Amino acid sequence: MADNPVKATQRSPHLVYRHNRVTRLTHWTNAIALMILFMSGLQIFNAHPNLYWGNTSEPKKAFLSISAAQDGDDVRGYVELYGRQIDTTGFLGVQQGVLGPSARAFPSWLTVPGYYSLAAARRWHFFFGWLFALNGTLYVIYNLAVGHMRKFFLTFSDAKKVPAMVAYYLHLRKTSPQEGEYNPLQKMAYTSVFVLLTPLVLLSGMAMSPQLDVAFNWLPAAFGGRQSARAFHFILAFGFLSFAFGHVFMVLTQGFFNNMRSMISGWYKEEVPTVIEPPVKAPPTETVIAEESKISQEYTESQIQTPHSAAPAAKIQTTPPPTAVDAALSTPEKKAEKNEEPKS
Repeated sequence: MADNPVKATQRSPHLVYRHNRVTRLTHWTNAIALMILFMSGLQIFNAHPNLYWGNTSEPKKAFLSISAAQDGDDVRGYVELYGRQIDTTGFLGVQQGVLGPSARAFPSWLTVPGYYSLAAARRWHFFFGWLFALNGTLYVIYNLAVGHMRKFFLTFSDAKKVPAMVAYYLHLRKTSPQEGEYNPLQKMAYTSVFVLLTPLVLLSGMAMSPQLDVAFNWLPAAFGGRQSARAFHFILAFGFLSFAFGHVFMVLTQGFFNNMRSMISGWYKEEVPTVIEPPVKAPPTETVIAEESKISQEYTESQIQTPHSAAPAAKIQTTPPPTAVDAALSTPEKKAEKNEEPKS
C-alpha cells in the first residue's frame, strides 16, 4: 500500500513594521504623562485625604479616609471605608521621618513632588494634564486618518473570543484565538480606555475647577456635585493604574524584547506559519524487480498452459542439459571415446 504523506507546518520569524513614528512618540509621551499625573494626584489627595459623595466635604460624612491615629506611644496608619477601619501602618496613613512618625496618606516615594507641597503638586498635575489631553488628541486624529484605530477596537466577534483568550493566558488552552495584531483582551482594554476611562477622567477633572464651573455649570451636576466628581476622578485614576499593570503584564508574558523593540523601532518579529511539502518516496528497486518478474512469469504461464486448446499437445522430446562433467571434457577426449566403441 502506498504511503499517504501528511503536510507539516512550521512557524518562521518574519519582521513586520507594526508601529509608525507618531504612534510610538505619542505612546511614550502618554506613558510619562500618566505616571506624573497619578503621582502628583496622590500628593494633591494628601492635602485632604477624604472622599465624599455630593457637594459638601464634612469629614464625618466621608466614605473613604486615609489617616493616622495615636495608639499609646505609637502612631498607626489606617484606611477607613464606609466606617470599617483597615490597619495600613508601614504603607498608608503614616510615614516615618527624621523627626519621627507623621500622618501622611501616601508615602513620599509615591508622590510628585516627594516633599509635601500642594501648590507644586497642582502645577505638575495641570501641566501634564494638558500634555496628556493634547497628545492623546493627536494620537486619536492621526490613527483615525491612517486607519489604525479600527485594528484595536473591540467588535462583537472579538468579545466572543475573550474567554478563550483568558484561558490561553492562564495556560489552560494551547492555542491563541488572536487574529491580527491585537488579541481580544487587548482590544477590550483599549476600547474601554478610549471610550470610557479617558473621557470620564477628563470631564471629572474639569468639574473640579471653579473657573470652569462658572462657564460649564452642568459639569459638576453631571457627576452629582463637585465632591462626587473628585471621588470619581480618584477612582478612575486607579482604573488607569490597573490598565497600566495589565498592559505591562501582557508585554512581559508575550515577549518582552520583541514588544519593546516594536514600540522603540517599530519592527515586530511575527511568527508566520509555512507549509512543508513532504518528499515523494520512490518504491525500492527490489520491490520493482520482484513485481516485474511476477508479472512476466504469470504472462508466460498463461501462454504455455492454455486450458481449451483445439489440437492435442505434441510430444516434446527434450535432451537433458549437459552436466558439468561433460562440459569439462575436451573435444579430443570425446573423439577418442568414439573410436574405442566396438564395431559391429
